[in-house]
This record gives sequence, structure tokens and C-alpha cells, in this order.
Amino acid sequence: MSQIIGWEYYVSHFPVVIPESQFEAVEQQAEIEYRKVVGEYMEIDPADEKNAVFQICNFLYTNQAGMSGKAVSSVNNNGYVESYSLQSKEQLSDALRELIYDCIGTRLAGVF
Repeated sequence: MSQIIGWEYYVSHFPVVIPESQFEAVEQQAEIEYRKVVGEYMEIDPADEKNAVFQICNFLYTNQAGMSGKAVSSVNNNGYVESYSLQSKEQLSDALRELIYDCIGTRLAGVF
């Protein structure tokens, strides 16, 4: 499978959060997630496709604990009580799909 974006494209855009040593694996996973949402029948502008994969890469890398189902985030209630809330894998998957829809410029992609 040829990459939609390469390291050179990635580092030329802001923000860069993935180390070069891990980029290829993250980019491959981003393409898999992208293809789950975007069907071959959809005509997506190549610039939008690259932007989507770029955004997915950053999303996957920064949310890797959550995507594995192990995310815990702390919540501070006005400095008095600290509690913990789980961000579920399903919530992150939904957010990822929304990100893809936003990047490709359509909100109707899931309808077809």
C-alpha cells in the first residue's frame, strides 16, 4: 500500500506530534481508519485526503491509550475534589469518524 502522506509532508505541516521512528506505523493505521469511513465510490479532493490522514495521524498518536480502551482523565471540581472519568473507546471512535467527515468536507458520507 502506498502512503497517502509521507514523513516530508507530515513535518511540513503544523502540528507535528509523532516521532519519525513511529510515523510509518501510525500513518498506516490512519489510512486504515480513513478507508473504514471513506468508500472507494467517494470522490475526495487529494488535498482533503492528505489533510484527513494528517489529522488522523495526530489523533491516533495523541489518543493511543484511549483507543486501546485504557484512557483515564482526571477531572478537577473547582479545586476541592478530584475524580476520574473514563473516555471510552467508542467515544474516541465516534470523534475520529467526525474528524474524518470534517476533513473531507461532507457530513453525509455515512448515509450512503
